[in-house]
Amino acid sequence: MSQVGAAQGWQVRGWQVDDAQLLGAWRNQTGVALSLTEAEGQWLILADAASSVPLACLRLVGHLGLALPRFSYHVGRVVHAAAELGLFRTQTTLLLGNDHSGESELADLACSPDLPPQMQVAALTQLIEAALQRIRAQPAGFSERLMVELAGPLDEAGRAPFWQGLGAHFYAADPQAAQAKFGDAWRSHLAALLPRQTLYLSFLSADAQAAMGQLGAPAQAAAEALKACGFGYAQHVRIDDGGPVWERRLGEINRL
Repeated sequence: MSQVGAAQGWQVRGWQVDDAQLLGAWRNQTGVALSLTEAEGQWLILADAASSVPLACLRLVGHLGLALPRFSYHVGRVVHAAAELGLFRTQTTLLLGNDHSGESELADLACSPDLPPQMQVAALTQLIEAALQRIRAQPAGFSERLMVELAGPLDEAGRAPFWQGLGAHFYAADPQAAQAKFGDAWRSHLAALLPRQTLYLSFLSADAQAAMGQLGAPAQAAAEALKACGFGYAQHVRIDDGGPVWERRLGEINRL
Protein backbone atom coordinates (compact mmCIF):
# COMPACT_ATOMS: atom_id res chain seq x y z
CA MET A 1 0.00 0.00 0.00
CA SER A 2 1.31 3.44 -0.90
CA GLN A 3 -0.19 6.87 -0.37
CA VAL A 4 1.31 10.29 -0.86
CA GLY A 5 0.44 13.38 1.20
CA ALA A 6 0.41 16.13 -1.41
CA ALA A 7 1.05 18.98 1.02
CA GLN A 8 4.04 17.41 2.76
CA GLY A 9 5.42 15.15 0.03
CA TRP A 10 5.06 12.16 2.35
CA GLN A 11 4.44 8.56 1.37
CA VAL A 12 2.91 5.73 3.41
CA ARG A 13 4.54 2.39 2.70
CA GLY A 14 5.33 -0.95 4.31
CA TRP A 15 8.40 -1.77 6.38
CA GLN A 16 11.70 -2.44 4.60
CA VAL A 17 14.81 -4.15 5.95
CA ASP A 18 16.80 -0.94 5.56
CA ASP A 19 14.48 0.81 8.02
CA ALA A 20 15.57 -1.27 11.00
CA GLN A 21 18.73 0.61 11.94
CA LEU A 22 17.12 4.05 11.81
CA LEU A 23 13.86 3.12 13.56
CA GLY A 24 15.72 1.17 16.24
CA ALA A 25 16.85 4.49 17.72
CA TRP A 26 13.29 5.86 17.99
CA ARG A 27 10.94 5.64 20.97
CA ASN A 28 7.23 4.99 20.74
CA GLN A 29 4.19 6.60 22.38
CA THR A 30 4.89 4.75 25.64
CA GLY A 31 8.55 5.87 25.74
CA VAL A 32 9.96 2.45 24.76
CA ALA A 33 12.59 1.86 22.05
CA LEU A 34 11.22 0.17 18.94
CA SER A 35 11.96 -3.51 18.31
CA LEU A 36 11.12 -4.29 14.70
CA THR A 37 12.38 -7.85 14.63
CA GLU A 38 10.33 -9.25 17.53
CA ALA A 39 7.06 -7.34 17.17
CA GLU A 40 3.98 -8.89 15.61
CA GLY A 41 1.59 -7.11 13.29
CA GLN A 42 1.79 -4.92 10.20
CA TRP A 43 4.20 -1.99 10.12
CA LEU A 44 3.27 1.22 8.31
CA ILE A 45 6.02 3.72 7.56
CA LEU A 46 5.58 7.37 6.67
CA ALA A 47 8.54 8.32 4.50
CA ASP A 48 9.77 11.25 2.47
CA ALA A 49 8.32 10.70 -1.00
CA ALA A 50 11.56 11.66 -2.72
CA SER A 51 14.16 9.89 -0.58
CA SER A 52 11.98 7.18 1.07
CA VAL A 53 13.67 8.00 4.41
CA PRO A 54 11.30 7.13 7.32
CA LEU A 55 9.77 10.02 9.23
CA ALA A 56 7.22 8.16 11.37
CA CYS A 57 5.84 4.67 11.91
CA LEU A 58 3.17 2.59 13.60
CA ARG A 59 2.33 -1.09 13.99
CA LEU A 60 -1.15 -2.50 13.46
CA VAL A 61 -1.97 -5.67 15.45
CA GLY A 62 -5.03 -7.68 14.45
CA HIS A 63 -5.70 -9.41 17.78
CA LEU A 64 -3.60 -8.76 20.89
CA GLY A 65 -3.17 -10.80 24.03
CA LEU A 66 -3.93 -14.21 22.52
CA ALA A 67 -0.45 -15.62 23.13
CA LEU A 68 0.63 -13.33 25.98
CA PRO A 69 -2.11 -11.85 28.22
CA ARG A 70 -2.33 -8.08 28.15
CA PHE A 71 -3.07 -6.61 31.57
CA SER A 72 -4.49 -3.22 32.43
CA TYR A 73 -6.48 -1.59 35.22
CA HIS A 74 -10.14 -0.90 34.58
CA VAL A 75 -11.04 2.45 36.14
CA GLY A 76 -14.44 2.17 37.77
CA ARG A 77 -16.53 3.73 40.50
CA VAL A 78 -18.31 2.61 43.63
CA VAL A 79 -20.81 4.58 45.71
CA HIS A 80 -21.01 4.57 49.50
CA ALA A 81 -24.35 5.99 50.61
CA ALA A 82 -26.32 6.13 53.84
CA ALA A 83 -29.51 8.12 53.45
CA GLU A 84 -30.21 8.08 57.18
CA LEU A 85 -26.89 9.78 57.86
CA GLY A 86 -27.05 12.06 54.85
CA LEU A 87 -23.89 10.57 53.40
CA PHE A 88 -23.11 10.03 49.71
CA ARG A 89 -19.58 9.45 48.50
CA THR A 90 -18.12 8.08 45.27
CA GLN A 91 -14.77 6.32 45.06
CA THR A 92 -12.64 5.67 41.97
CA THR A 93 -11.54 2.04 41.77
CA LEU A 94 -8.91 0.02 39.92
CA LEU A 95 -9.44 -3.59 38.91
CA LEU A 96 -6.70 -5.65 37.27
CA GLY A 97 -7.81 -7.64 34.25
CA ASN A 98 -7.40 -8.67 30.63
CA ASP A 99 -10.25 -6.66 29.16
CA HIS A 100 -8.41 -5.96 25.90
CA SER A 101 -7.61 -9.57 25.02
CA GLY A 102 -8.52 -10.25 21.41
CA GLU A 103 -8.91 -6.57 20.52
CA SER A 104 -6.95 -4.85 17.78
CA GLU A 105 -4.15 -2.45 18.62
CA LEU A 106 -2.26 0.51 17.25
CA ALA A 107 1.24 0.13 18.67
CA ASP A 108 4.67 1.68 18.26
CA LEU A 109 3.54 5.12 17.13
CA ALA A 110 6.86 6.92 16.75
CA CYS A 111 8.45 9.80 14.86
CA SER A 112 11.90 10.91 13.90
CA PRO A 113 13.19 13.08 16.77
CA ASP A 114 14.23 15.61 14.10
CA LEU A 115 10.59 16.37 13.21
CA PRO A 116 9.13 19.47 14.93
CA PRO A 117 6.19 18.71 17.28
CA GLN A 118 3.45 19.93 14.92
CA MET A 119 4.92 17.94 12.03
CA GLN A 120 4.97 14.89 14.31
CA VAL A 121 1.24 15.29 14.90
CA ALA A 122 0.57 15.67 11.18
CA ALA A 123 2.73 12.66 10.33
CA LEU A 124 1.08 10.41 12.92
CA THR A 125 -2.38 11.59 11.87
CA GLN A 126 -1.68 10.56 8.28
CA LEU A 127 -0.36 7.18 9.43
CA ILE A 128 -3.37 6.51 11.67
CA GLU A 129 -5.73 7.38 8.81
CA ALA A 130 -3.82 4.94 6.61
CA ALA A 131 -4.21 2.25 9.28
CA LEU A 132 -7.97 2.91 9.43
CA GLN A 133 -8.14 2.54 5.65
CA ARG A 134 -6.39 -0.82 5.91
CA ILE A 135 -8.90 -1.95 8.53
CA ARG A 136 -11.80 -0.90 6.33
CA ALA A 137 -10.29 -2.92 3.47
CA GLN A 138 -9.69 -6.03 5.67
CA PRO A 139 -12.40 -5.96 8.39
CA ALA A 140 -12.29 -9.72 8.98
CA GLY A 141 -8.74 -9.46 10.29
CA PHE A 142 -9.58 -7.10 13.13
CA SER A 143 -11.69 -6.95 16.28
CA GLU A 144 -14.60 -4.66 17.19
CA ARG A 145 -12.31 -2.23 19.00
CA LEU A 146 -8.99 -0.64 18.12
CA MET A 147 -7.01 0.38 21.20
CA VAL A 148 -3.72 2.15 21.89
CA GLU A 149 -1.69 2.56 25.07
CA LEU A 150 -0.20 5.95 25.94
CA ALA A 151 2.61 6.78 28.33
CA GLY A 152 1.88 8.12 31.79
CA PRO A 153 3.84 10.99 33.41
CA LEU A 154 7.27 10.70 35.02
CA ASP A 155 8.76 12.81 37.79
CA GLU A 156 12.04 14.74 37.63
CA ALA A 157 13.95 11.59 38.57
CA GLY A 158 12.41 9.68 35.65
CA ARG A 159 10.14 7.57 37.87
CA ALA A 160 6.43 7.05 37.37
CA PRO A 161 4.45 8.37 40.37
CA PHE A 162 1.70 5.84 39.67
CA TRP A 163 4.23 3.01 39.82
CA GLN A 164 5.76 4.34 43.02
CA GLY A 165 2.33 4.56 44.62
CA LEU A 166 1.16 1.07 43.64
CA GLY A 167 3.38 -1.35 41.70
CA ALA A 168 6.53 -0.64 43.72
CA HIS A 169 4.85 -2.14 46.81
CA PHE A 170 4.71 -5.51 45.04
CA TYR A 171 7.88 -5.37 42.93
CA ALA A 172 10.65 -3.30 44.43
CA ALA A 173 13.17 -3.65 41.58
CA ASP A 174 13.58 -1.19 38.71
CA PRO A 175 10.68 -1.66 36.25
CA GLN A 176 12.73 -0.27 33.35
CA ALA A 177 15.37 -2.94 33.94
CA ALA A 178 12.65 -5.60 33.99
CA GLN A 179 11.24 -4.28 30.73
CA ALA A 180 14.69 -4.32 29.12
CA LYS A 181 15.15 -7.94 30.21
CA PHE A 182 11.73 -9.40 29.39
CA GLY A 183 10.40 -7.08 26.66
CA ASP A 184 6.62 -7.03 26.25
CA ALA A 185 6.33 -10.03 28.56
CA TRP A 186 7.46 -8.08 31.60
CA ARG A 187 4.04 -6.67 32.41
CA SER A 188 2.53 -10.16 32.40
CA HIS A 189 5.20 -11.23 34.87
CA LEU A 190 4.52 -8.14 36.98
CA ALA A 191 0.76 -8.70 36.92
CA ALA A 192 1.25 -12.07 38.62
CA LEU A 193 2.48 -10.13 41.67
CA LEU A 194 -0.31 -7.55 41.78
CA PRO A 195 -3.54 -7.93 43.79
CA ARG A 196 -6.63 -9.18 41.98
CA GLN A 197 -8.99 -7.44 44.39
CA THR A 198 -10.62 -4.10 43.63
CA LEU A 199 -8.36 -1.25 44.76
CA TYR A 200 -9.55 2.17 45.91
CA LEU A 201 -7.60 4.95 44.22
CA SER A 202 -7.83 6.99 47.42
CA PHE A 203 -5.51 4.47 49.12
CA LEU A 204 -2.68 5.57 46.83
CA SER A 205 -0.44 8.58 47.41
CA ALA A 206 -1.59 11.99 46.20
CA ASP A 207 1.06 11.96 43.46
CA ALA A 208 -0.06 8.54 42.22
CA GLN A 209 -3.70 9.63 42.20
CA ALA A 210 -2.87 12.78 40.25
CA ALA A 211 -0.80 10.85 37.68
CA MET A 212 -3.38 8.15 36.91
CA GLY A 213 -4.79 8.52 33.40
CA GLN A 214 -2.59 11.52 32.56
CA LEU A 215 -0.36 11.77 29.50
CA GLY A 216 3.40 11.65 29.71
CA ALA A 217 5.76 13.50 27.35
CA PRO A 218 6.27 10.58 24.89
CA ALA A 219 2.50 10.40 24.32
CA GLN A 220 1.73 14.04 23.54
CA ALA A 221 2.05 14.01 19.73
CA ALA A 222 0.36 10.63 19.43
CA ALA A 223 -2.53 11.74 21.63
CA GLU A 224 -3.19 14.82 19.47
CA ALA A 225 -3.18 12.69 16.34
CA LEU A 226 -5.42 10.02 17.88
CA LYS A 227 -7.92 12.61 19.09
CA ALA A 228 -8.10 14.08 15.58
CA CYS A 229 -8.86 10.57 14.28
CA GLY A 230 -11.74 9.95 16.68
CA PHE A 231 -10.03 8.04 19.52
CA GLY A 232 -10.94 8.61 23.17
CA TYR A 233 -10.31 7.38 26.70
CA ALA A 234 -11.35 3.75 27.29
CA GLN A 235 -11.61 3.79 31.13
CA HIS A 236 -8.41 1.73 31.42
CA VAL A 237 -4.84 2.61 32.40
CA ARG A 238 -1.49 0.91 32.07
CA ILE A 239 -0.34 -1.07 35.10
CA ASP A 240 3.16 0.41 35.16
CA ASP A 241 2.92 4.19 34.72
CA GLY A 242 -0.86 4.67 34.84
CA GLY A 243 -0.95 6.05 31.31
CA PRO A 244 -4.37 6.03 29.64
CA VAL A 245 -5.65 3.46 27.16
CA TRP A 246 -7.58 5.03 24.28
CA GLU A 247 -9.81 3.27 21.78
CA ARG A 248 -12.07 3.59 18.79
CA ARG A 249 -14.82 1.15 17.86
CA LEU A 250 -14.29 -0.78 14.64
CA GLY A 251 -17.95 -0.30 13.64
CA GLU A 252 -17.37 3.45 13.57
CA ILE A 253 -14.32 2.95 11.38
CA ASN A 254 -16.19 0.79 8.90
CA ARG A 255 -18.94 3.37 8.53
CA LEU A 256 -16.55 6.08 7.36
